[in-house]
Amino acid sequence: MCGISAILRLDGDAAMDLVDLDRMHRAQRHRGPDGQGAFTIDRRFEGRRFERVPALCDDEPAELSMVAAVRRLRISDMRPEADQPLVSTDRCCWVMLNGAIYNFRELAAELAAAGHVFRTSSDTEVVMAAYRRWGTSCFEHFNGMWAILIVDLERKVVVGSRDRIGIKPFYYALDGARLLFASEPWAIAQVQTGGPVIGATRFFEFLSGYPPQSAALSFFRGVHPVPAATWFQIDLRGDRLAAPVFQSYWRLADYPADSAHSISFKSSVASQSLADVKVGSLLSGGFDSSMIVMLWAELAAARGSQRPDTVSIVWDDPAMSERPNIEANAAKAGANSHLLQLSPRDVWMGVDAVVRAQGQPLLGQELIAQYHVYQLARQEGDIVVMDGNGLDEVQAGLPLYETEMVLERLLNLQFFDVARELRCIARNYDRSYHSAARSYLVAPIIRHLRRGRLLPTYSWLDERACKKSDPDWIAGRTLESGRDPSRLNRMLYRETRHTNVPAVLMYSDRNAMAHSVEARFPYLDHRIVELCFSLPASYKVGFGLRKRLLHAVAKEYLPRSVLESRDKRRFVLMSNWMPLRGEHSAAMRDASRHPNWTKLPYVVAPKLHAFVDDYLSGRHGDGYAVWRIFTAARWLDLFAL
Repeated sequence: MCGISAILRLDGDAAMDLVDLDRMHRAQRHRGPDGQGAFTIDRRFEGRRFERVPALCDDEPAELSMVAAVRRLRISDMRPEADQPLVSTDRCCWVMLNGAIYNFRELAAELAAAGHVFRTSSDTEVVMAAYRRWGTSCFEHFNGMWAILIVDLERKVVVGSRDRIGIKPFYYALDGARLLFASEPWAIAQVQTGGPVIGATRFFEFLSGYPPQSAALSFFRGVHPVPAATWFQIDLRGDRLAAPVFQSYWRLADYPADSAHSISFKSSVASQSLADVKVGSLLSGGFDSSMIVMLWAELAAARGSQRPDTVSIVWDDPAMSERPNIEANAAKAGANSHLLQLSPRDVWMGVDAVVRAQGQPLLGQELIAQYHVYQLARQEGDIVVMDGNGLDEVQAGLPLYETEMVLERLLNLQFFDVARELRCIARNYDRSYHSAARSYLVAPIIRHLRRGRLLPTYSWLDERACKKSDPDWIAGRTLESGRDPSRLNRMLYRETRHTNVPAVLMYSDRNAMAHSVEARFPYLDHRIVELCFSLPASYKVGFGLRKRLLHAVAKEYLPRSVLESRDKRRFVLMSNWMPLRGEHSAAMRDASRHPNWTKLPYVVAPKLHAFVDDYLSGRHGDGYAVWRIFTAARWLDLFAL
């Protein structure tokens, strides 16, 4: 909902910091079109507020220890009095919040009963009051998504925090004598001493075809995400800065199977559908978004509020389109449904806009579709949009997880269970038993024996040129998996904590905020996540069903055609749909000849040229890799890397 920029320096030499803060602030203008503010903290521990960064830059400040700015997308309390940074009446506490605290009304009532007098009805002031009452333990009281930066002049410290799941972005970099913070990594990278440097570990990983394998890295060297579910504190009384030391206030590993927990999906939708602006929801033909809309419709009827507003992407290719299921869902929910039909040309024309929004190359084309659906939401007046992402990982919603479950039972010598699962899979997905066995048992065993789940290697990538002693290389491969005895639950933990979910949240945030829209994720309410991880693996996948818990609930809500659908479409690169060969051959060839390929030690440029040429000539069919090369070249150009 906002964009935060901040620079800390304890040596008092802040002349360049004001210019750099302005650059960081400008780079994030899309994150908050409704208001902005800035402030400085000097070496006497006094703060000054400014309405905008240029006014701060024109000022003649005393020696400064901190300069900061924030952009605001107004979601709760639309008055200017609630604009950020929010300052306490005694001017000892300065707060910037990116995100939303969903239980702020309940907390406000509790804090008011304890004597706090509120000047606004914003969640930002609740954060301030909660911090002043409970200190750094306040983060344990919040239900929501947030990146928070608090300056406490009474204690002479800066305190920061990120929400439990890492829904809201927050990045930092130690740049010589300075400590930089921002909501997007490019905002920091562009002002680093010496300019932005490509993060070799993440870029090599991307070119290899992996989704991000660690939530600890960005595409820019030295720019790191603040870890989810942590807080940190920086002492302003020192004479030098170090990288923040992060303290955990919540651990997903504390909720293994059989730990007690209880929460309903509906309560999460209820809290996240509330705002002082128009709220919408993404709607596909699948279960996840459909259930959000159905629950929201039920809540709206009980509240006497307006029926749900939904936005959807449909394709001009019937083989890919989910239009029938989308229309059935919208009709049953009584939703105001808005559809946008995309063609291959629409997707192609959107590449540069989405690369700019993401600040990195695109692993798949589905990000372009997501960019357009958030654009549609803004055009329809939806400032807050609920998104169904996240449930696949916490409730085992992908075929990959079924495969893991079958393999785990085989390794446990549960042969009867393996045979039963294969029969159920064959029946539910209209396949032969032998076909299911080949896909879910034989092929995974072969992959496991050969290379586990590693993707193909490429002759044009030289892993030997990567510095294995580089801290980023180590951080990118150090993945704890929780302590659940189930292989499947450990896999889901790893993908929720380190890989898939952090990547999905990053993509969604940047695509939504490109259009000044706040994305919310009801399935990633930390109470829902705790519940899902407290369940045995058999509650998530089994008897030929994935997301079994949601299936059990969905029977009461979804249209029969959606419940019985077994052909969930996914927007993936298909060479016969997006003509990378033919119409776009010249662009693919030019991308493979980008001059910067020769400057990267882990890329063998002549072999990369030949690889793309061979694809264009039909000698291999790896369009996924060619697409990655193309969008990587666009990223190098658009960001002048």
